[in-house]
Amino acid sequence: MVMGDHTHRAGEWMVSVRHMRMDMEGMRSSETNRSSQEVFSANYTVTPSNMTMDMTMIGLMSAPNDKVTLMAMIPYIDTEMDHEIFPMAAPLIALNNGSRQFTTRSSGWGDLKIAGLFPFHRSEEARAHFGLGVSLPTGSIGETDLIPGPGGLLSRQMPAPMQLGSGTIDLMPSVTYVRQKESWSFGWQARAIARLNENHHNYRLGNQIDVSSWISTNLSSHFSLSGRLRYNRASEMRGTQSDIGFNPPFAPSRRTVTTAFSENDGGQRIDAAIGLNFIATEGSFKGNRFAIELSTPIMEDLNGFQLSTKSVVTAGWQLAW
Repeated sequence: MVMGDHTHRAGEWMVSVRHMRMDMEGMRSSETNRSSQEVFSANYTVTPSNMTMDMTMIGLMSAPNDKVTLMAMIPYIDTEMDHEIFPMAAPLIALNNGSRQFTTRSSGWGDLKIAGLFPFHRSEEARAHFGLGVSLPTGSIGETDLIPGPGGLLSRQMPAPMQLGSGTIDLMPSVTYVRQKESWSFGWQARAIARLNENHHNYRLGNQIDVSSWISTNLSSHFSLSGRLRYNRASEMRGTQSDIGFNPPFAPSRRTVTTAFSENDGGQRIDAAIGLNFIATEGSFKGNRFAIELSTPIMEDLNGFQLSTKSVVTAGWQLAW
């Protein structure tokens, strides 16, 4: 599913709710899967093993006139990450039950995004628009959880992937083109995220470029089937995350967890997705649209050591009037 893929006419409104579930499992370096032992051999004490993120995005669109459509979105995020401890370090920092695994969790509202969409081409078959948005740092970057380490199981600051927001003001430009035929349509969208400042935990997430292209065909007057390819490239995080331990005091020659280090961030990925859409065109449900999409990577080239994405499932509802 593509955000901001259309504009509205003067006086029109739309409300939407989208729920996304992303499953990540197993470590990866460049285009190669890596075992936990390979991560430990690279001098890390803790490695993630899998992560699940549920995100519910609430959106509102309104067009004060034909020349601009205003859009606002805010996500509620629930993330859970499982970790494995280096066997030789486990007796020193593991849980009381002797386990070498532990889990961290975070949940709450993420960053508020507001944008304007500006049509520059409209015809019977095609439309195109520019977008310019900003992401405001309303999501917390100070999330903590009980994490084993020196001193036992204590509340400690979690690394950036477990935080709810970026902590920075981010600029989000985009351009979208859609062409509609009688029974099918296709389109593309290019967008970027530019981080404008360093946050108060002394780091800045990487800039991103994201390009999607899709095609959709009508199965009936209510159902359509879509296919989509998406390319995403993210640069490395900049800076050092404050309040994140870099060298365990009991083993100063070793590093802590991979997610604490900027070299284990960023990379590029190509996803392939298939979706099913339903729109009600009459009756009491007129204007309601329901959609579901499943995507999975067909290419993943990651910097350093990172969790590999297995699948992303998105379900959405829209109501326009």
